[in-house]
Order: sequence, then structure tokens, then C-alpha cells
Amino acid sequence: MQSKTGRRRLKFVAVLGALALIAAACGDDTGGSLLEELQESGTITVGIANEIPYGYEDEATGNITGEAPEVAKVVLAELGIDNMEAQVVEFGSLIGGLNAGNFDMIAAGMYINADRAEEVIFSDPDYCINESMLVVEGNPHGLTNYNSVADTDAVLAVAAGTVNVAYAVDAGIPEDQIVEFAGIEDQYDAIRAGRVDAVSGTVLTVTEHANAMDGFEALPSFPALDENGDPILGCGGFGFADQEFRDAFNEVLNRLQEDGTVQAIVEEHLGSRDVAEDAVDLTVADLTGG
Repeated sequence: MQSKTGRRRLKFVAVLGALALIAAACGDDTGGSLLEELQESGTITVGIANEIPYGYEDEATGNITGEAPEVAKVVLAELGIDNMEAQVVEFGSLIGGLNAGNFDMIAAGMYINADRAEEVIFSDPDYCINESMLVVEGNPHGLTNYNSVADTDAVLAVAAGTVNVAYAVDAGIPEDQIVEFAGIEDQYDAIRAGRVDAVSGTVLTVTEHANAMDGFEALPSFPALDENGDPILGCGGFGFADQEFRDAFNEVLNRLQEDGTVQAIVEEHLGSRDVAEDAVDLTVADLTGG
């Protein structure tokens, strides 16, 4: 007959054996890095906000296009990732969706700044651009920039999660003159319905909508100002949750900026080579203070 001590010893050995098997199994499941997984599958999912001309699904073809996806496609092809799929979310949900693992990177022309850099790993910028506002034709409130709104009773639309929210606050616009909308297009629906007097955004997005909307116009471009009244350089890039992936992407992005490939793509989609050239010598650290 086996003693209690003997039985305990056998149970202990059995438990150790089971733990060893579990540890070995877990080790087998770790696999490679995110970059290696993407290279192996050849497919990446990007987050976009359906904002023309930065990142959107073409209604006619269903293809993912725009400045950011098209630049990303060229960079990713150099990394061995040739197929792009997209998940469309509201702009304010892009960072949360990335960090939740719903997609592998953000390709939406997102502005790089210090606050966002606390939540997402940015690439270096690939374009820099100024702001504008959509107003009723004739500009009845005489608006010229964000600060001018504070001197009137005009109501300004801003999209949740965008830098325009902070721009409006820093300009001293009273809270009751700022209306926040979940999506980019919601703002333009609101001004059509007469619920707001102006819509904020980059000059390209605003101009795109002004050209498609009767009875409205885009203000001449202007820089946003910080709380000290200094101009803010608005530069966009790509967002990541994985450092190794970002570093590999950045290396190729920089090389394709050096030979002009990126600038040509940006010019095709944003209509200006200058906005791409302005970003060439800038790094993410220049824009975040990191």
C-alpha cells in the first residue's frame, strides 16, 4: 500500500508535469511579431474615417483610396504586405479601435500632436496643411479664422476626436457656440439644415465639400492658433500600436520621401506638392516634443 506521503509526491510531480506542458503550449502559441504576421498573410486592415480626400471608400468601386491609404499601400508593398482591407469608423473612434486591435494601423491622415502621441505611436508626417471653415455663401458673419467666431454669435461645428475641438476652445469660442458631432459628414448635414453657421476642418476637406454644395463657400486657408496665439503646424501621419511595425514603416516612408515617391502620391490626392514637401524634414518628435 502506498503511503499518504508517496501519494502526495506523485500528485505534486503530476502537477509539475501538467504545468510544464501548459507552459510549452503557450510558448508555441506566441508566434512572431505583428509585422511578421502581416508579412506572412500579406494582408493588413487599416482604420479610416471616410474623409475625402484623406482616407475613404470610393462609392463607385468600393476601393480604399485617398492620400493616406495610397501612401500606405506603396510603403507596405515594400514591406511585403500587398493587400489592404479597411474598417470605417467615426474619426473619434480611430485611436480606440487601433488600441482594441480592431485594425493594424490608422491610415486616415490623422494630425500628429503630443496629446494623441500618449495613446498611439505615430509615423513621421507625410503632409502639412492649414485650416478652413465652410460658411454660407457671402460669409454673413464675416468669419476669417477660429478666433473670429468668438467675436460673433456664429455657431461652429466640430467633429468629435479631431483637433478642431481644441482649436475652437483655444480660440476662446464660448461653449454654447461650439457643437460637437460624431462624424465628419454630420457637420455638413447640420449646416445644410441651418443648425450651425460654420463647419471646421482642413482646407482640403472643407473645399471638397464647398465644391459639392450649392450656396456655401470655403474660407481662405488659415493656421490654427494655440492658447498663446502662436500658429500651429497641422501635419498628418500614420498611427500604430506596435513599435517594431512603426519603425519599419517609418524607415520605408522616409526613403520614399527622399526619392519623391510620397510627394507625388500626396500631390495626386491633395492637389499640392508643397504640402508634402513641408513634411519631408519633420519628424514625429518635432510635432510632439518627444
